[in-house]
Amino acid sequence: MKKTALLLLLSLPVYYCFGSSFSSSLPGKDPLASELMMPLFNTGKFISIEDFMKLTPGSYKEIAGKKMKFKERIGLAFGKKSLKKMINKDGTVNMAKMKKAGLWGNFQWHWGGFALGFFLNILGPVVALFFNDEYKWDRFWTALHTAIYVWLIAVIIVAAAGGGVY
Repeated sequence: MKKTALLLLLSLPVYYCFGSSFSSSLPGKDPLASELMMPLFNTGKFISIEDFMKLTPGSYKEIAGKKMKFKERIGLAFGKKSLKKMINKDGTVNMAKMKKAGLWGNFQWHWGGFALGFFLNILGPVVALFFNDEYKWDRFWTALHTAIYVWLIAVIIVAAAGGGVY
C-alpha cells in the first residue's frame, strides 16, 4: 500500500496536470500555469500549477489539515523540479513537453519489450533502442527490467547448483 501511494504521489504532478484540464485549454494555445488545475495529492482538492510551485510543507498542512510525511516532501520537491521545466518564461505550460514527459504517468507494460528482455536477455534493451515509435521507451524499460530479473535468477540458480558439493 505504501509503495502504491508513493508511486501515485510521484506520478501526480505530470500525469494529472496534463490529464485533468487539457480540455479546458484552447486547442492552439498553451494554457497559463494559473489556469491549469491538478489534484492536490490525496486530499480531493484541486490546485493550480502556479500554486503548486509555491506549495511548501507548511502551506500543505494549512490546506489539507495534516502534516506531510518525509516521502511526500521528497515527492513534492521532485514534482516541483520536473514541472518547472515545463513552464515557459511567460507563465504558460508547454503542453508538448508535458506530452513527452511520459516518464511517470504514461509508462505502460509492453509485451514486446518483455519478450526482448526474456529471450535476448542482455541484448534485448539494446535492440529495443533501434525501434523508433511511440512505444520505444516503454519497450526499452520493460526489456531492461526483464533482462535484469532473468540475469539475477540465472545467477541465483548457478550459485545454488554449484555451491554444496564436497
